[in-house]
Amino acid sequence: MTRVRVGRGIEVPPPYAVDEALRAATGWAGVFGREAPLVVEVGFGNGQFLADLARTRPEADFVGIELYGKGIVKLARRLDREQIPNVRIVKGDAIRVLAERFGPQEIREVHVNFPDPWPKTRHHKRRLVGPAFPAVLHSRLAPGGDVFLATDHEGYAMQMMEVFEAHPGFVGVAGPFRFIYHVPGRTPTKYERKFGALGHTIRHLHFRRSG
Repeated sequence: MTRVRVGRGIEVPPPYAVDEALRAATGWAGVFGREAPLVVEVGFGNGQFLADLARTRPEADFVGIELYGKGIVKLARRLDREQIPNVRIVKGDAIRVLAERFGPQEIREVHVNFPDPWPKTRHHKRRLVGPAFPAVLHSRLAPGGDVFLATDHEGYAMQMMEVFEAHPGFVGVAGPFRFIYHVPGRTPTKYERKFGALGHTIRHLHFRRSG
């Protein structure tokens, strides 16, 4: 089987990897071969959460954004092995991919699970969820679109809350400055199970594009 190169030494079976030329030529409806709600997971890690979500929601199409090759290969192999047809993978920096590979109001839902907290103060600037993140999401989410975030790091949870609450185009579904501690029906990620077993408090956030 011909494989698609998505980075140095990273090759995955088609049709799961999407290159820039294909996306630019066809749009996401062309990539998937249909019009369907578009769901994005940013930083999918080993891909378990994304694969499970796609399997249980065949009416939607899913795009996973990941920077690291190991996770990309794991997810692609799983999609191929389990024949999950409604997932595509894009390698790259999340904010850049969101800005450049998606059109205005094209995304219905975004998931961010346990992003690297970069706990040292001097490294906070490397965190994914800073002021630029809700700004680019607001431009790409459809009106009423949802953002779901999860972390076990209290300080990062507060930062996530603050930057989304500060953006006038988002409202907290649970109420202003309120975390969610249990999400019925949610499939836990690898890190969610690990941190939960260690007794860590998992904080979930749910914001909706209001305008």
